[in-house]
Amino acid sequence: MKDDIINSFNRIALLEDKWDHNQQYEKLLIREISNQDRTALDIGCGTGEFAQKLSKKVQGVYGIDLSPVMIEEAIKRHNEDNIQYNIQDFDEISEDVKYDYIVSIATFHHLNLERALPKIVRLLKENGKLIVLDLYEREGIVDRILDCIAIPANYFLRVLKNGKSVDDEEKAAWEEHSHLDEYMTFKELSNVYKEYLSKEIKLKRLLFWRYMLVYEKK
Repeated sequence: MKDDIINSFNRIALLEDKWDHNQQYEKLLIREISNQDRTALDIGCGTGEFAQKLSKKVQGVYGIDLSPVMIEEAIKRHNEDNIQYNIQDFDEISEDVKYDYIVSIATFHHLNLERALPKIVRLLKENGKLIVLDLYEREGIVDRILDCIAIPANYFLRVLKNGKSVDDEEKAAWEEHSHLDEYMTFKELSNVYKEYLSKEIKLKRLLFWRYMLVYEKK
């Protein structure tokens, strides 16, 4: 399964940079980060687009990804002197170094949260912050209402930002990847985050099939 995920992301890494739902919410994540001499870990950094934005806010960014091609593209496209990229599995990352911020975009659904969250708490410094943007499985009336708004809004924004045409390779790469994705519902996510982090987490639904989590270690 992990090899399939790596191969899929190797393919996606070669696609052209375009607007997507993750970019739509990057400003929300950046607002949670103060301009200070701090360090950040980016789990599943991909081609480094958000890591580069992080590098403008903190002293140092450590970006990790399972995909060798993602890391190659990150170094080519979004490199800065204060970013270090590495091909690495989060399960294998050392706990010797602690971070002020741990961020992750569209990666947490590939992690075993029961195992990953306690490790993240250990990796955070005191008063450190975990910031997550990820996808979830829609269910119930609230999510159905969101879908009714998101579907036409998504079409409009995609055409506005990227144009009407969709590259065949882009379509095929994401179709292949969709078979590897497994999502939890918002309720399931709320339960697991409160169990392993804190009942004081900030967790909210977002329009385009995503949620945002903010947790501050006390």
